[in-house]
Amino acid sequence: MSVSSLAKKCKFCGRKIPPGTGIMYVRSDGSILFFCSSKCMKNMIKLGRNPKKLKWAVKSSSS
Repeated sequence: MSVSSLAKKCKFCGRKIPPGTGIMYVRSDGSILFFCSSKCMKNMIKLGRNPKKLKWAVKSSSS
């Protein structure tokens, strides 16, 4: 298994998360969300922001 296959993508900004880093958030319905930083997690979970409207979030509209 290669390292690239273990890398996850941030649910908010779309950046690749190297193995051993990032935050895994499990919702009460059982869905799992991966975040590259606490900044991304707070903006999505706590503040409910849309990544398309933020300049620093690099997530494209196609993903």
